[in-house]
Amino acid sequence: PEENVMIAQFLISLGILSVFIGAILVLIGNSTSSGEGSSKQGYNTARYQTSDDSEQAHKGPEGVSTRPEVRGAGVIMLGPIPIILGTDSKSAQTLILLTIVLMLMAFFLFR
Repeated sequence: PEENVMIAQFLISLGILSVFIGAILVLIGNSTSSGEGSSKQGYNTARYQTSDDSEQAHKGPEGVSTRPEVRGAGVIMLGPIPIILGTDSKSAQTLILLTIVLMLMAFFLFR
């Protein structure tokens, strides 16, 4: 019993530490990328084009659109029930596997 309490305290401390490290990394990432859109004369207006201009800006040499594809997924855990959201099936399938691993780890660690 005392051993389980020590493991639980360690995992809670590790979780809190990882949240703080993640917040620091986000702040560092935002501060380093904030200067990319500006130049010596002011803001770079190529980033803030209208929709008509942006369609032409993303055309390749043959007129094929080179716009990058954005993919993502997320999990909402309501107790033991996961709700998985994704923009495409591959992202959702990857998140399903990660959620199963997370649920198994929680089951075996806190049993």
